[in-house]
Amino acid sequence: MAQLNKITVLCLFFALLSIKSSAQSRSVLEDEAYDYLNNGDFIKAYESFDKLHARYPKELDYQFKLGICCLSYPEKKERAIEVFQDMVTKYKTKEAEFYLARAYHANYKFDEALGVLKPLAATLMDSKKKEEKSMYDDVKIIISNCENGKIFFKNQLNSVVTNLGGPVNSKELEAAPVITADESMMIFTYQGKKSTGGKVNASLEPDPKGEYTSDIYMSIKVNDSTWGSPNPVTALNTKGNDAAIALSPDGLTLFTFLSTNENEGDIMVSRLQGSEFSTPIPLNSNVNTPEYWEGSCSISADGKFLYFSSERPTGLGGRDIYVSEWIDEDWGPAVNLGPKINTPLDDDAPFIHPDGVTLFFSSKGHMSIGDYDIMFATKTEDGWQDPKSMGMPVNTTEDDRFYVINSKGDKGYFSSDRATSDSRGGRDVYMVKPGVIGERLVVGLFKGTVFGDDKPIEARIDLVKYSNKENIGPFFSNKSTGKYLITLKPGSNYRIKIFADGYDPIEEDISMESLKDYAEIKKDFYMYSSQFAGEKKSDPTKLNFPPLGPGAAAVAVTAPKTEEPVKPEEPPVVEPAVAVVPAVVAAKEEEKAPEPPPVKTEPAVEPVVAKNTSKSPCGGNLPDMSLLKGKSLNDPANYQMLMNMAGSYCAENMVFKVQVGAYRNPANFKYSKLKALGKVVSDAYPDGITRFTLSQFKTIKEAEAMRQKAIGRGQADSWIVAFVDGKRYTLEDLILLDFLGKAIN
Repeated sequence: MAQLNKITVLCLFFALLSIKSSAQSRSVLEDEAYDYLNNGDFIKAYESFDKLHARYPKELDYQFKLGICCLSYPEKKERAIEVFQDMVTKYKTKEAEFYLARAYHANYKFDEALGVLKPLAATLMDSKKKEEKSMYDDVKIIISNCENGKIFFKNQLNSVVTNLGGPVNSKELEAAPVITADESMMIFTYQGKKSTGGKVNASLEPDPKGEYTSDIYMSIKVNDSTWGSPNPVTALNTKGNDAAIALSPDGLTLFTFLSTNENEGDIMVSRLQGSEFSTPIPLNSNVNTPEYWEGSCSISADGKFLYFSSERPTGLGGRDIYVSEWIDEDWGPAVNLGPKINTPLDDDAPFIHPDGVTLFFSSKGHMSIGDYDIMFATKTEDGWQDPKSMGMPVNTTEDDRFYVINSKGDKGYFSSDRATSDSRGGRDVYMVKPGVIGERLVVGLFKGTVFGDDKPIEARIDLVKYSNKENIGPFFSNKSTGKYLITLKPGSNYRIKIFADGYDPIEEDISMESLKDYAEIKKDFYMYSSQFAGEKKSDPTKLNFPPLGPGAAAVAVTAPKTEEPVKPEEPPVVEPAVAVVPAVVAAKEEEKAPEPPPVKTEPAVEPVVAKNTSKSPCGGNLPDMSLLKGKSLNDPANYQMLMNMAGSYCAENMVFKVQVGAYRNPANFKYSKLKALGKVVSDAYPDGITRFTLSQFKTIKEAEAMRQKAIGRGQADSWIVAFVDGKRYTLEDLILLDFLGKAIN
């Protein structure tokens, strides 16, 4: 009997222990669930509340939190309908109806959502309760989202949206992509296991229960469709939250975001110095406010305007977009873009296209179908026009933000937490083609390298617009690579001047008057020190690189003169502070060769290559030159078309030479600066003109490289001529004669 009582006591003990263990298990699971939810980890919060709801189905708060997790977890948002339908059936509360409508909306069931929302709005309209008044405001917004969604769902655009996939996207967070104008580099924000410092608490101390902070990563494009493996920008990443928010078109100036316990958020700026970014410093008080959030921005291609978003109370409501102008070496007062762009809801993530007039941004207002949607607006002489939605499939009922687009306009990038079959994690980077539908983005993109004594160098580039004498820049080439990139607006002519310490400056003209479409032109500049050229070393203007200046880097192009000019051209009048030399540089002469009559230029078009033509060891087929016949190669767009079409072609009996002078009195031509480039040959022609040429090449592209070197030596009126079987032809003559019909060998 005693033994039996002993067994009974043990059974009771283990039963009580089991009950205590079960209670502890619920408590631990509940704590974990709420911790995950409060930290925004909806995936783990979903798993925990799913277990709690299964064990305790009558616990209202567990079911409600499970539904909230479903709404915030894109892969489970369909289940949100099931969860909240059950709650409406059981409890018939206004909150359950509201969240059921949100679940319908999130799953594009707009009619079903409206069927719940409209009766609910009528019930809430006259309520005096604070909570129900707030709910009524939210109901009106979702009704508007659903009405907009029905319109865009029926009229989806021909955009193709693709998850960028690996290696950029992972199972963790990738967001806020920024790119260079030529789309060669992408910088984005990453948050996950690779974050600097691992998991940390609010004091940024290591904590296994803490959160990962965000870091800045960079990817370089391998080819037209492949991005390289991302690498952390270690010079910018700390244990805290580091985020990239904007990149200048040339990639030399990076804007970042910083928030602390004392500051809601500020915009910082860093400059790429060689291969490393400098330590970010905050922008001035015209942009950053001490007590309010400023967290996204975009800089114009000329570096003169900064568009940014702020929560300062002077706006129209929520976040608004402002613009600040670069004045007296710093950012001027912020100006609200007004009700055309900003709404009573949040307007954020501005991106100004290199054309300077097309603004992309994200908004919860306008024609949003839910959360942030991507919009764009164009600025005219009358101000900002009404914004347009990028429509579906770009916009979703999820959060779609941080849209950027390349200068050509054929591709855009943004981040979204949409639920798709190819999504990698909670938020991914997506690509859309085309970047914008129904709009022509006209801009000239120039890129290349500045060489000093044939080595890449850092150089300063100044531009002056002829029409209004406006100074644009300064711009800079990369310290390590010499690379530069600039975008220019059409409809103007520019004078460009490039200089670097210890080198003779270069001046050229850029014509953008006839540009009617996007054009991308590569041009290298060759600078030489006076000492290298055998002359007294000059004292050029110092570079004076502003560490936080507005300029990006620069590039320019001038098509060669295709025939000898009659006399030196008179340069347009510009500001005295900028030296100007004639586009054609030559000594005084008795008489120059006649200039060909002006030829009307047309907009550049894509080249068409003839089919079934003979092959060339120099590069492909002989092209159909009909698109260039009768067009002046003095137009940079036409000249670039020729380089694209025939720059690498060669023929057995055809050579190209760089002509550097044409004089009736050859004694007038001084070419000592050119001797370092090779022998200058003079030939007297029956027309009484002596022509001077420098080297000979099998292709136009090879000759163009030498022409650039001659220009770098000060021979700005260098041009290329062809010789077939020893007979001289201008390039325009050669085009008219279809390259004399010569088979390319």
